[in-house]
Amino acid sequence: MSQFNSVQAAHLLRRAGFGATPEQIDDVLLLGREGAVDYLIHYEQIDDSAMEQALAAQNYLQPPAGQPLSLPAIQQWWLFRMLHTRRPLQEKMTLFWHDHFATAVSKVVSRELMLQQNELFRRLALGNFGEMLVEVSKDPAMIIWLDNNTNVKGSPNENYARELMELFTMGINDVITGEPNYTEEDIHESARAFTGWTIRRGRFFFNSSQHDYGTKTFLGETGTFNGEDIVDILVKRRATARFMSKKLLEFFVYPNPEPELIEEVADVYLNNQYNMMAVVRHILLMDAFYSERALFANIKSPTELVIGTIRMLKATATPHRVILGAMSLMEQTLFNPPTVAGWDGGLNWINTATLLVRYNFANGLVSSRGGPLATFDPNRLLEGQNLTTAEQIVDHFLNVFGPLPVSTATRQALIDYLNSDGPFTLNAQTIDRQVRGLIHLILTLPEYQLN
Repeated sequence: MSQFNSVQAAHLLRRAGFGATPEQIDDVLLLGREGAVDYLIHYEQIDDSAMEQALAAQNYLQPPAGQPLSLPAIQQWWLFRMLHTRRPLQEKMTLFWHDHFATAVSKVVSRELMLQQNELFRRLALGNFGEMLVEVSKDPAMIIWLDNNTNVKGSPNENYARELMELFTMGINDVITGEPNYTEEDIHESARAFTGWTIRRGRFFFNSSQHDYGTKTFLGETGTFNGEDIVDILVKRRATARFMSKKLLEFFVYPNPEPELIEEVADVYLNNQYNMMAVVRHILLMDAFYSERALFANIKSPTELVIGTIRMLKATATPHRVILGAMSLMEQTLFNPPTVAGWDGGLNWINTATLLVRYNFANGLVSSRGGPLATFDPNRLLEGQNLTTAEQIVDHFLNVFGPLPVSTATRQALIDYLNSDGPFTLNAQTIDRQVRGLIHLILTLPEYQLN
C-alpha cells in the first residue's frame, strides 16, 4: 500500500462523499489511508445530531395545513442532509442505491413512500446486500413502481422478477463471461414466488390468499419458493457478486474496470457474506482507487457538482428551489429517475444545454453576496494564507477545488486574467471582484466537471 498524500485524500473525499475543504482534507490526511477509510466507513460512530436538529428545524416535511407533502420538500430535505452531514459516505451510498433501485415519484406519486424508501437506503447503506434486497422487495414504493401489487396467484406479473435479475442482481449476461444469467422461465418462476407481496394502507402486506405455494424451479433449484428464497438464491451467485462489484467499481473507481479487479472485489463480497461495508472498504483501500487512471476519471453528477461546489466554497446555502430547478435542468431530478435503469451518467451528463446550466449555477453561487440562494465570502477561502502574487492566488484556488491538474496554458490564462489591469494586488475590492471572477472561471473548467 503506497503513501497517502493530499491529492489522494482529496480524491477519497470526493468519491466517498461530496468534496471537502482544505482543512477537512488535512484532517483526513493525518489518519493515513486505512484510518481515513475506516473513519468514513464507520460513520455510525460519528455524532450527527446537530445536523439532524438543524434539519428538523427547517420543517421541510411539515407542509402547511391541508396541503400534501411536495416533491420539492423531500428533495430539499435530502439535499440539506448531503450539504451538512458529518457522514458523507452514508449519503453517497444512499445516492448510489437510489440510482441502483431507481424508483420514480412520477408513478409512485406518494412522496411519503418515496421518503420512506430513501430512509431504507440510508439505514442499510453499508449493510448486508441480501437484507437490502428483501427490504426493497417489500418496499411499498418499489411494489407500486414495478407493479408487484398486481402480482397474484394464477396470473403473475413479471415486472419485478425481471428487474430483480436484470438490474438489481446479476444482469442479463455475466459481466465477465458474457453468458446469459437466466431464462424467461426463471423470470416466470421468480414472479410466482413473489405473488401476494403487496401493500395495504401504505405498508407491505403478504396476501397469503394470492400467493402461489406450488413447486417452482428457479436457476436450477427446486422448491416451494417465496420471495425471500429467491433473494437467497440470487445473492449467493457469482454472477451477482460480479455484477455488483463492477457497478461499485464504476461508481467509486473508474469506468470499465478490469476483469481481475471485478473478480477481486467479487471474492470480498462472497467471502464476507454479501456485506457491503467490507466490499466498499476494500474498494476504497485498493491501489487502483488511488491510481492515475482513477483520478478525475468520472464526470460529476449534478448532485455531486451542486453539493460539492457549495461545500468547497464554504458558502452558506439552503436547498432553495432555484437549486432544484438548476439540478433538473442539469438532468437529475432526485426521487424521479428517468427509467427503472436510473440515470445513464458519464458523458450523458454533459451537453451544450447542461454545461451552460452548470456554468450559470457556478456564477450564481460565486456572485452571491446574500439572499435566498446562498452567501459566499471569498475571504473564507483566503484565511490563514499569505498570498501576494497572481500566481500564488491561482495555484491556491486550483488546489482548493481539486487539486485540479490543469495545463500550463490554462494556468497562465488564469494568471493573465488577474493581471489584466496591471500587476494584481490583493485587497478588499479585488477580492470581491477579480477573485470571485477567478473562482467562477475555475468552476467552469473542463477539469472541474470531473470527479
